[in-house]
Amino acid sequence: MKAYQFSLSIIIVNYQSWDLLENCLSSFKRYPPSATFEIIVVDNGAKDIRFDAFKKAHKEILLLKNKGNYGFSHGCNLGASYARGESLLFLNPDTELTEDKAIDTMLRYLDKNADVGIVSCRNLSENGNGKEERFLSPWLLFGFIRFFYRQFNKKKLIKDYPRDSAVWFPGWVTGSVVLINNELFQKIGHWNQERYWMYSEDPDLCFKVTRLGKKVALLRNLTIKHLGGGTSKPSIESTTRYKTEDFISKHNYIQENSTGVARVLMHTMFFFKLHLLLLAMAFSLLLLQKNKLVIKLKTFTRCWKYYLHALRHRTWKNPRLMDQAR
Repeated sequence: MKAYQFSLSIIIVNYQSWDLLENCLSSFKRYPPSATFEIIVVDNGAKDIRFDAFKKAHKEILLLKNKGNYGFSHGCNLGASYARGESLLFLNPDTELTEDKAIDTMLRYLDKNADVGIVSCRNLSENGNGKEERFLSPWLLFGFIRFFYRQFNKKKLIKDYPRDSAVWFPGWVTGSVVLINNELFQKIGHWNQERYWMYSEDPDLCFKVTRLGKKVALLRNLTIKHLGGGTSKPSIESTTRYKTEDFISKHNYIQENSTGVARVLMHTMFFFKLHLLLLAMAFSLLLLQKNKLVIKLKTFTRCWKYYLHALRHRTWKNPRLMDQAR
């Protein structure tokens, strides 16, 4: 068995979020975990001018410069390759620890429950609107199927997600807070950096864990503050990019986690779902919603470029990742 130097390696992938990252690191000074730990930060902004100054100011962390922005999964895997901790905690840079001492409790829970592979906790910003009830089946990527699933499985969902329970076992947890044993992480083959640049990599990771018979646990009486969207600037370009990447990632999630006729049918359904944007564009035009119209038009165009790329190369893989050296 490998000898580890720390109980925990905390891995944070940063992209132009230095101020948020500063707040995150400061929260570790206010509420330091009792367990021995190291912090590894991977900067995906290869030419970011603040890198050197930040590294000089924070000698207590290991700050790594990625060669390029190859996506969240790639950054996580790079950080994990340097980790010396028995467990790995993947955090977003826009998270902050609270007085709950969530990290120590999550570690104890992971150690005491051999049937659990991944542990997370509540995001403080979440408002309890059901977002924590997450499902792994690619079929439930479709909103109308999710609606009917909830309608016909109300009793099961109440049983699976009791409101007064301190622990839920959802299909997956958000990648902003993911705790996993290092050996299990190596066994499942890391985050899937070959398919996901952004989005859908977190359910994919959880799917790998559940295939090994492990559970995903969400500790609902613990919180880590999460601002959400901290690395993005609200603009037409950023919104278009994220909508496009979400669409591409869902195709890859379908490809990775389904087979046969079901896989073909779901790909086809998503193809036709894209074309509902044409109707949405018509409404935006009638209502003189210029920005919404531009976002929908650009998203539609970029998704079609993705389809042409997929046909030409005979793969659903994200074009952003195919030509980038690892």
